[in-house]
Amino acid sequence: MKIDENDKSTLSNEDYTKAMNFIGQNLLAALVQSLEKLPPPLRDSNVISQALSAFLANIIHKQFPGDSTACQKMLEALNQLVKLRLESFSQVEKKTEAPAE
Repeated sequence: MKIDENDKSTLSNEDYTKAMNFIGQNLLAALVQSLEKLPPPLRDSNVISQALSAFLANIIHKQFPGDSTACQKMLEALNQLVKLRLESFSQVEKKTEAPAE
């Protein structure tokens, strides 16, 4: 999936959603594959949390090297996006659990 950076004005919300899902699915597949290569005692939520936090810290730092304020703002923005995503999961779960009327 390659998009010309000069063509940003023609990108739709659907394009961004597809890109987000494409990247997310590949990251999840890589995480699962990496976890499967670890010995079973290391396949716990603490290892996953530590790995994800290191990954995100590296991504954020590469975006804004030396600018701790910008790094903090990006971290806060990511935190808000994660909260929204978790809330949307919760809403979907509530809908599937609700009894039919």
